[in-house]
Amino acid sequence: MTKLTTTITNNKLISGQYGDIAFGPWGLECSDQHSFVTLTDQPRNAKQVGDIWHLSGGRIRIAYETRKPTSNTVGLKLRIQALDEILLQDAVIRLVFDKAAIKYGRIADKTVHHTNSDKYRLYPTNKVTLIGKDGVTISVTLDHADGAGRFDPYMYLRDRGDHWIIHARMLPSAPVDQVWLRWANRFFTLSAPGWFSALLWRMPVFKKLLWRLRERMGRHCPEIQAVPLNRLKAGQSLSMEVTCHFQ
Repeated sequence: MTKLTTTITNNKLISGQYGDIAFGPWGLECSDQHSFVTLTDQPRNAKQVGDIWHLSGGRIRIAYETRKPTSNTVGLKLRIQALDEILLQDAVIRLVFDKAAIKYGRIADKTVHHTNSDKYRLYPTNKVTLIGKDGVTISVTLDHADGAGRFDPYMYLRDRGDHWIIHARMLPSAPVDQVWLRWANRFFTLSAPGWFSALLWRMPVFKKLLWRLRERMGRHCPEIQAVPLNRLKAGQSLSMEVTCHFQ
């Protein structure tokens, strides 16, 4: 029987192994227009003081839990509470798996092979599956999501570099409070005026084209896309619960 081993430190999964499949680190992400919160990379324009994060648009309190409830599952919980009124892009539980021992992935009844496309295959689904070359199956399920009536749950499967990346993700629901139309590269980020972004967003053809364009098209697309943001009032929260099943 294949054994699941994990290293969980300070309530975060650092690494793990299931058969030939290695995985980790796992964490969370959250963004407003100018700040990026992460546990596995370098935060931008965000300062952590205990469980409180100071973003450019306001303060949030983050509760994040990693546990191993059974011998073949790992559970993750995320709760983001607004301490000030704040506009947010998203909230994410992030899982990373080494690609070497994984044959392919499945999401929304679609089979995905790793080509380093860096496409965010995003769907309003509650399950993503990875199939190992040795026949094992890893299923990530979104078991609970509460978007405070302003955010909807999605999952995505992404093939990037030497890894498969799975996100359980809360994104703004319609009608959105603000749209950020941006062009970003390694040297600078240009943002369109808010009135112009809102005008394009009201035109269905431009809305469909520009909504998270770079994410949908992958690494060969310029960093041009429209990113909606919705407002959380002070005291409101976003929450998600995810289970990773190893079989």
